[in-house]
Amino acid sequence: MLVLSRKIGEVVTIGNAITITILGNDRGIVRLGIEAPRDIPVHRKEVYDKIIEMNRQAAQTNISAFKKALIGLDITKPTADNGQQTDTLILTTDKKQK
Repeated sequence: MLVLSRKIGEVVTIGNAITITILGNDRGIVRLGIEAPRDIPVHRKEVYDKIIEMNRQAAQTNISAFKKALIGLDITKPTADNGQQTDTLILTTDKKQK
């Protein structure tokens, strides 16, 4: 971890696109101004941790829902013209059961 001492108004740069400006220090609370491109998310650590947890839960839910959706489907893996298997899966329902 790089540890820096900065005064109010001084700037730290990260790469070519991110700047962090020290805006203030009042009773042990440091205020930072962060400039970054829109495609680089900037979050407080506690917010980032919550996003990661919510994504993890959503991924687990989606896998469960996907597994349930696969029940009753016929899954086939076609072969190419040269006889090699492809990376394609074909999912079909048995229309006779309906």
